[in-house]
Amino acid sequence: MAGPGAPLPPELPPPVLPPPVLPPAPPVGGPWGAGRPYDPAAGRPAALAGLIGADWRPALRAVVAPTAVLLLAALIAAVPESDYYSAPFDSPPFGKRLGSSLAMALGALGAPYRLSLGTEWGESSSVFRALPMTVTVLWLLALWLGLRVGARSRQQRTGEQQTRRQAAAEAVRTAVVAAAATLLLGLVGGTRWHPGGRGLGMDSADALQGLGRTTYGASAGWWEAVAWTALLAGLLAFAVHGTDALRWAAWRNRAVRGWAVAGLAAGRALAVSVALAAVAGFVLVAVRADGDLTGAAVAFLPNLGLLLLGVGSGAVFRAGSSVASDGVPDWRTRPYDANEYSFFDPGTAGADWRWSVLLALVSAVVLGRTAFRRRLDPADRLRLAAVYAVGLSLLMLVAGTLVSTESVVGPLLRSRDFGSEDSLSLVPWTLLVANAVWAAVGALAVPPLLAALDRPSAPPADRDPGEPGAESAGVTPMVLEVVDSEDGRRPAAPVPEDGGPVDPSVWSRRP
Repeated sequence: MAGPGAPLPPELPPPVLPPPVLPPAPPVGGPWGAGRPYDPAAGRPAALAGLIGADWRPALRAVVAPTAVLLLAALIAAVPESDYYSAPFDSPPFGKRLGSSLAMALGALGAPYRLSLGTEWGESSSVFRALPMTVTVLWLLALWLGLRVGARSRQQRTGEQQTRRQAAAEAVRTAVVAAAATLLLGLVGGTRWHPGGRGLGMDSADALQGLGRTTYGASAGWWEAVAWTALLAGLLAFAVHGTDALRWAAWRNRAVRGWAVAGLAAGRALAVSVALAAVAGFVLVAVRADGDLTGAAVAFLPNLGLLLLGVGSGAVFRAGSSVASDGVPDWRTRPYDANEYSFFDPGTAGADWRWSVLLALVSAVVLGRTAFRRRLDPADRLRLAAVYAVGLSLLMLVAGTLVSTESVVGPLLRSRDFGSEDSLSLVPWTLLVANAVWAAVGALAVPPLLAALDRPSAPPADRDPGEPGAESAGVTPMVLEVVDSEDGRRPAAPVPEDGGPVDPSVWSRRP
């Protein structure tokens, strides 16, 4: 034991206790207390997750221009006042005309245009099925340009090529946005108008008693336009965004490559042929019709060109009408009355229609020159003829018009129903046969003739094809063209350094 003067022992530091062991925290429960961590993306289908989490801005920007085309077409049609309403009735205001024109513009996407008239006597409605192909072509062109701009900006920003899955996802987004825009236009379009008469109107005081108020209505079958919009926008978007993937698939498969080349060549030939025929149709209408009809024909220029091309190819043009009645025993139903015009029957339409054969000849030459310039072999020319004939036949089928009218007479005439139908079209089987014959002539017979006319003279025996001046002597030098690979990179040099053979999967020879 230490004495009173001994030093005190040093103080020991307080003991360090280990941290208390806490029980594990329970996981954050889901909305129903399942005891599992909440994941917003869990349970979603892969397609839905891809649509929600993807960038929709390219699709939104691409749909702006085609929507503006429809609005501009409706505005152009709504600006002038119709002389028809200025005589017995007051002209409808601009808002009513714009609503009706907007419903009419949706016809470019396959929507039927409906007009209705209602009085105390009864109701009548007319359905117009006519595709203004000028507006349709402008809509497709505007959408294609918007998609191309979006695809190029994305490739410049990321430097990556889209796969087929990514292109399909972008096509679905574009189809959804385009369909939504068409749906909005369809809901906004249409109108109902009560005309005020200045002399013959149903609302004037000296009009017939008991007629009540006359009502005009205009609307469009917007659900058909939405379906066609989604289909066209989706296919076009996949073709634009999936160009690299489609090229890679065509490069790997000879049959796919042949059909792809045939489709591209047939599309270019169709565009040139229909454009020339449309110009001929416009000239014909401008010479033979008045100014109002000429202005209205601008919206149907491809339709006129396709009908003229069909008649010149040998297809039968039919203008038919029929009238039916129901509940009227003392009336007879007029049977279907059809007037047919054919190139092979000069008495039906006169000699002027014979000039339309020039359009068929020019189209065959355009198709043959396309096959000749692309150096297609006989198998590829057969594919070209098949694709061209089918594509042109489909375009001619939708180039016609169909107008159907239904009338329901009121109580004064005991609810009798009347109906009529008028159509202008080409007979389907005749146009298919005619297009097949002319496509075969253009794709199979014209290229050998062009080759015989363009055959170069034989080169001199002492002239090497590879030396300078050989091209002027009639020898076409062969150049090596780079074929892009899947990742977009190109080989560094056209010929291997060791002098070995060139890989045919990388290079292709073209004249």
